[in-house]
Amino acid sequence: MRRFITLVCLLGIAIPAGISISGCTRDPKAKYCNGLGYGLLDTAVASITLQPQIAGISLAFGQTIQSQAPRAFTCKGNAASVSASRYSYGTSNNQLVDISPTGNICAGTWNRNTGGGIADYTVCYYPNPLPTTSGLPYSLAYITATADSVTSNPVTVYVHAPISSISLVTTPLAGAPAQGCFSQNQQAQLDAQAFYALNGVQTPLCQPGSASLPECSNVIGTLNFSVATGAVATIDPSTNIITAHLPGTTVITSTIAESSSSSGYFSTCPPASITVNLANGSTKGVVTQGVAQNLTTNVTDTQGNPITGLNLSYESTNLIDISASAGAIRAAYPGVASVYATCQPSSCNPAPINELGLYGTGLSLASNPVDIIVPGTTSDFAWFGAPGQSQYFYSIELLTGTTGSAVRLPYVPNSMVMDASGNSLYFGSARELMVYSTSGNTITKQDPNAPGVVLAVSPNNSQLLINDQIRGVFYLYSVATGASQTQGGLGAAAAWTPDGSTLYIVDSSSLGGAHTDTLYVYNTNSGWSSYPLSAPPAAWAANSGPSLNGLVPLPIARQLAITVPAIGAYLSGSPTAAHTWCPSGDVGDNASIQFYPQSDSIAYQTDVLGATSDGSHILGAALAGSNSSGNSINLTDIGVAVPTAVPNGPLTSNGICPGVGPSAPAQGAALSPLSTDPTVNGTLSLSGVTNAVKVNQVVVGSAPSTESDTTAAPIAFVTYAPGASTAAAQLPFYLPQTSGAGPVGYITFADATSANPPTAPVAGAFGSDNTLFFVSTAGDNEIHLLSIPTNVSIASPPADSQQISPNLPACTPVSLGGNDAGCLYQTPTVPTSTTYVPATVIEVKPRSVT
Repeated sequence: MRRFITLVCLLGIAIPAGISISGCTRDPKAKYCNGLGYGLLDTAVASITLQPQIAGISLAFGQTIQSQAPRAFTCKGNAASVSASRYSYGTSNNQLVDISPTGNICAGTWNRNTGGGIADYTVCYYPNPLPTTSGLPYSLAYITATADSVTSNPVTVYVHAPISSISLVTTPLAGAPAQGCFSQNQQAQLDAQAFYALNGVQTPLCQPGSASLPECSNVIGTLNFSVATGAVATIDPSTNIITAHLPGTTVITSTIAESSSSSGYFSTCPPASITVNLANGSTKGVVTQGVAQNLTTNVTDTQGNPITGLNLSYESTNLIDISASAGAIRAAYPGVASVYATCQPSSCNPAPINELGLYGTGLSLASNPVDIIVPGTTSDFAWFGAPGQSQYFYSIELLTGTTGSAVRLPYVPNSMVMDASGNSLYFGSARELMVYSTSGNTITKQDPNAPGVVLAVSPNNSQLLINDQIRGVFYLYSVATGASQTQGGLGAAAAWTPDGSTLYIVDSSSLGGAHTDTLYVYNTNSGWSSYPLSAPPAAWAANSGPSLNGLVPLPIARQLAITVPAIGAYLSGSPTAAHTWCPSGDVGDNASIQFYPQSDSIAYQTDVLGATSDGSHILGAALAGSNSSGNSINLTDIGVAVPTAVPNGPLTSNGICPGVGPSAPAQGAALSPLSTDPTVNGTLSLSGVTNAVKVNQVVVGSAPSTESDTTAAPIAFVTYAPGASTAAAQLPFYLPQTSGAGPVGYITFADATSANPPTAPVAGAFGSDNTLFFVSTAGDNEIHLLSIPTNVSIASPPADSQQISPNLPACTPVSLGGNDAGCLYQTPTVPTSTTYVPATVIEVKPRSVT
């Protein structure tokens, strides 16, 4: 009885517990895909996907490729676990497409049981017989992957003769006209024509839209395209639709049968018009010092459609006073400047070097200039030197009238150049480069690894052009690191464009030795190029010999002036010639391209040149005779019309390279230089000059402006080296006019009647606010400060208002018993401590008067 009661108790406890446990058990039916308790389990393989499902696989005869790993899924869409060894592969035609047990595909048949130690599935033989479809060497087969009795989707394998070349076919979509280039945001469908070699002859295999050939997508599969320059265009990989973005031409690379090649080019239409205005729509205006002024820029392409987001460079003809960047003008000091925008490859409108000019891409374009006047008054720092004549230089600060002491350099300099911001003075010598800080008043660097003549400083002060004339090497010298790029050559003069992208260097055989008549051009996009120039006038080489005060008028050498806008440079000589940025040659023929060809020639001799900031004049001056005792000077006013954009005007009026427009040059078309249409406004004799043996400068500036008088009329001064005469000399000045020749005037110096009068104005430079012109003179060895009136005219000329004596001691050359290597001073007697020379270089930096 006791045992029975115990059993009942145990059952009473166990049964509820059993019921509870049974109630938490999962329904076995849920393990099955149909939920009915039978059939395929929800963890089993229900489907297999083999890629690429849509594009398929393209293989040339005998080519192999490993298939992509299959992916298995359950009926719930989850990944099913299947090891690679459980897959088997099949083909619809094993004579056309064979596949190994591991999924390696052969466009033909694999070797099996070859013997000789050759492993199976290592050699792919061509299909036998070769496939043919409608007489063309291609056919299709399908491969699948199977695991757990489930077979994947079939993947198309396109088997064809090896593709020898692919030619891009671009079909405009709706809204994009049939054209060579596409405007911004227009689209096109990319396709291709494929070729194979038949008995050594390129033979079409497939072509879109052909009545006799199939579409390439049915023969070789879907091509994949990519662009080399993503800023020009982008491609949707799922549709092969290309969208135009920024101007330029880019290489299109196509990939098929595991092989990539350049198949063609796509061009986004280049700009045909860049118009720049002030906010009020004007192209002339007054900007307040210290206040930024925004510019409005509109760009139109060669199809007449607007372009936005273009990477333009904004340039100013007076960087130290008035700068321009990112579409805004910043006026640091009073002054006058022309501001304009340029589109220059490769940052704007790029093109491959072998397709330069295709539909107008790869070419440069300038906007109209905007003339800016910043009224006001400023003071100046000024530095005076005499490279080759003195080992010293001298400074003055006009606000306080403080004159500095003469600074002695480690070596006699052969050149003196200030950077565009006025922070550094660079002195070249045969021994080393010497760098002087204008703010710290100290020499900050001596670099013996960069000897030579400093010919130019880049506008952003990042590079110097130094010419080692002993070794015949140009150094593009990095100011920050001291590293140099080198190029062989000799130069007489050089100038950078305001944006720093192009450097022009001229040489002249008149200098003798290894010097040649050559133009060198360095461009950040196209690199170095050189061009032969005409022989110089015979009088240039003969013009040498001692003159008064030991000044040695070296042989006359070719000079240059950058146009405004900076589309090119004029070179002095006989004739006076221009080289501009539109190349000549044939599109697609890189060997025929000249990047900066001669565009214009004027049959007038000029020894030196200057350009007015309004871009309307190139002023040249030359000796009127060839004797060494003294001559007069001829001044030539060359009127130029630098082509610039005309709002809503015909494309032929815009500042674009000839031929660029709706009918822009395609493959094989000829490119032409850009002409500035020069005309001679007049050649004037500076008859008031009788003592010149060499013309040194045509210094071009503008008259000062005020809030009430903002004419900023151009004015030019001519400086020269003196002959043997000790008589007082005058300074000639010229006032260019809107049309025709302007008047010539002469300035009499204040000490013209002294015992040692000025015998020649040797060098000059404008003050930053245009109210002063600094000019050094031989004879008295002084610096004269000329005050320029706002209404300057022949009747109201500049006046000699102040004189400074820098007292630059003459160096003593080795030939006269001295130790000053590089000294060119020559006189019958050895110079003493009180023998001074006139300044031949003047550099000016503005200083605020507040």
